[in-house]
Amino acid sequence: MPRGNPNIAQYAHLAGAPKGANNGNRSAETHGLVTFRNKMHRRGKCNRSIISLRSISGRNAAAVQAGLTQDLGGLEHLPTAQKVLIELVGRDLYLLAETDQRIVRACKEIPKLKNSPKGMATLYSYRMPIISSISKNLMALGLEKKPPPAKSLEQILEESDVETKPEGEE
Repeated sequence: MPRGNPNIAQYAHLAGAPKGANNGNRSAETHGLVTFRNKMHRRGKCNRSIISLRSISGRNAAAVQAGLTQDLGGLEHLPTAQKVLIELVGRDLYLLAETDQRIVRACKEIPKLKNSPKGMATLYSYRMPIISSISKNLMALGLEKKPPPAKSLEQILEESDVETKPEGEE
């Protein structure tokens, strides 16, 4: 070691100290997609839904889930596999909307990025697996609206009895 050098930290690796960033280094968390991934991970660990209903994209994803459930005949008539697919579609839509928001924010913060084909390709490459997953899950669910389940004979007779009775009788 040279004598009188006040910057001894540059020689720490010679003494067997580990290389790399210190524990607790949070420099990677400034990226929008990394913070979003960490937030989703924390929400999942707390047994909360990954989809946050406080954001517009979360409310839109929940509305799409509800619409898919209604299109397929209601929650009580869905098999478990379709319920799982509907949940996955909602999560993917939420992730896609949040990814798009972060891409737009990155383009605003770094104006040179808009003119960089490589940079835009990198940002939009984050979208492709999500879009692929959404389309595969929607194809597995089916794209047509299912008719409501047929009523049983007892249900039809009960409805006709209720309609034919006068108001004063019960």
